[in-house]
Amino acid sequence: MHLRLFLIHIWVASIAGAVVIAGLAMGYVGVATFVWGAVIGLALGIPAALLNWVYLRPNRSQQIGWTWPIANRIRSAARQHPSTR
Repeated sequence: MHLRLFLIHIWVASIAGAVVIAGLAMGYVGVATFVWGAVIGLALGIPAALLNWVYLRPNRSQQIGWTWPIANRIRSAARQHPSTR
């Protein structure tokens, strides 16, 4: 539970921060930049964090019924190439 929450916060904040920095760098200075950063951070950060959690905790995720085909493909590819770790 704590790992999931930690990953969600890290992913959402990282993506939202990158969007806000990109918007400010392009000259979009205003409230809308921060709103779009929050929306895009939530929309992309939550699925990315949960996918990362499924990859990090495969047994626990299978126990609660979270099996994502993309995570299984990533996990099997990592097993085939142990030198990438």
